[in-house]
This record gives sequence, C-alpha cells and structure tokens, in this order.
Amino acid sequence: MEPTVFKLKRERILMKMVLEEIEGELARFVPDEGPLVLVKKNCLPENYHLGELYEVSIEGERVIAIKPLKKETEERLAKMKQKRANLLNKKR
Repeated sequence: MEPTVFKLKRERILMKMVLEEIEGELARFVPDEGPLVLVKKNCLPENYHLGELYEVSIEGERVIAIKPLKKETEERLAKMKQKRANLLNKKR
C-alpha cells in the first residue's frame, strides 16, 4: 500500500498588522491575532511609519506585498484616544 501524499496549497493570506519596530535590517509586524511577522527592512514601502497599520499579503512563508492603511490607522488612533479620554474622565 502506497502512502498518500498531500500537496499543500500556497494560498495568499491578507492580514492587517501594525509596524511595531525596526531592529537592524528587520521590521517587526504585529497582527491583531496570531504570531508576529519579521520582514526585511528593504521590503517596506516608502515613507513607512512605526505604529501605522498595514495590509500584509503573505503566500506560503513569503511576504508578497505591504500596503499602508492610512485611513484605518487614523480611525484606530482616534478610537484609542477616545478610550483614553473616557478612562481619564472616570478617574475624576
């Protein structure tokens, strides 16, 4: 009896991630859920910013594309600012 061989599909996955840190030649992206992703610094888009949200396209173990999500970054920052303000108001 021959063993069954399964071929894994190399699906493209899109994940929203925050660019957390640049350490040497590596950039660290942190998703909302799941493990962090390390990318070579030279793969980052021009004018990247730490703390900004990006859509990272991954195929297999390779990062295919990194697209900034400026509008969503601004929305998330506004929500966090409002949460902080609400917490400060509760303490008073």
